[in-house]
Order: sequence, then C-alpha cells, then structure tokens
Amino acid sequence: KEAARTRFRQQRAALDAPARRAAAAGLADVVLAALPELGIGPGSTVAAYLSVGPEPSTALLLPGLARAGYEVVVPVCEPDYRLSWTRWYEGVPLARSPRAWVDEPVGERFDGSIMSGVPLILAPGLAVDGAGNRLGQGGGYYDRFLGSLGAAPRRPRTVGVVYRHELVPAGTFGSTALDVPLDGAVTDEAWTWFDSGLSGRNV
Repeated sequence: KEAARTRFRQQRAALDAPARRAAAAGLADVVLAALPELGIGPGSTVAAYLSVGPEPSTALLLPGLARAGYEVVVPVCEPDYRLSWTRWYEGVPLARSPRAWVDEPVGERFDGSIMSGVPLILAPGLAVDGAGNRLGQGGGYYDRFLGSLGAAPRRPRTVGVVYRHELVPAGTFGSTALDVPLDGAVTDEAWTWFDSGLSGRNV
C-alpha cells in the first residue's frame, strides 16, 4: 500500500490551485444536489471532514451543508487511533490536533454512538477502488472507525471523497480482510455506488 500511497500523493501534489478550486466547487454542487434524492433532508446530520493540504477540499461543501440546514460533524483524533466527533459550524474555533497534522473544532465531543443518527459519512481517502476499498493515509483512524460501524443499530452509508482520477479499478492497490469496503464514492463529477451499481450526478 505504501507504493500506492506515494503515487497518489504525488498526483495530488501535482494538481494546481485552479484545478483544486474547481474540484471543491464541483464536490459541493454534486453532494448538495443529491442529498434530498438520497432521502437526506435538511435537519439531518452529515459526517464529513475538514480538508487539509491537497485533499479534496470541503471548504465550500461544509458551509454549503450548514446554509442548507444540515448539521455537520467532523472527526477528532483520540488516543489509540480512535475517532470522536464534534459539531462544525461557520466560525467554529479551531485548534491544532496533538495527534495529527490537522486542525479540529473546539467543542463537545461525541463517541461513535452518535452515528446511529447520522445517515451519511463522507470519508477522506487517497483513492477508492471499484470494489469499494479505501486507501487511507496509513494512520488507521478511519479503518478502526469504519470497522466499528457494524455494531451500530442503524448503519450510515459510507462514501469516500476522492478526485475523479482516484476512483480506480478494483485491485489497483492492496487490501486485506480487515479493510471494510465503502458503500460508495463521490467526486466533483458524480456519485458511484458499489452496493447497488447505481451511479450518476444526482443519485
């Protein structure tokens, strides 16, 4: 996996600022247009992430969700490579994580039980393959979190957020039996669903 991570990181680093801005705008449009058709209306909670560096940017998506009436939660890195969650809103105070190279909102933290009321998780990743396997940064936070969702009373849909060139054929990178496949992926162009075979801009 490390060779694949290096390759995808290099490709991301090569994206120029206009391409990243265009992808951010497209991602916000694609996600916001589809949520009502997915049965996820205003008032629902969406789990997303605060983007950093060359990741697919959520700088337009998060405010767009909030302005459309959605609650937004984002992850906080905890000891033992665990995630908790906290609310994001425009103007929320941020502090540097002591455990990762990300800023995190300052506020009340919720454990994984909050996911029973979350219909959709938008997860970061370096790539997603055609079988739904997600290539992460290697820290293991999301792997552990996604693996824990099987015990949730109501399991959210899990969707990887990637650039369009990072949605790749199955087998492009290694996976193990411990990896939990995602339900879908979303780019600045479209959604792809691995469980149903449905894909398209607004489904």
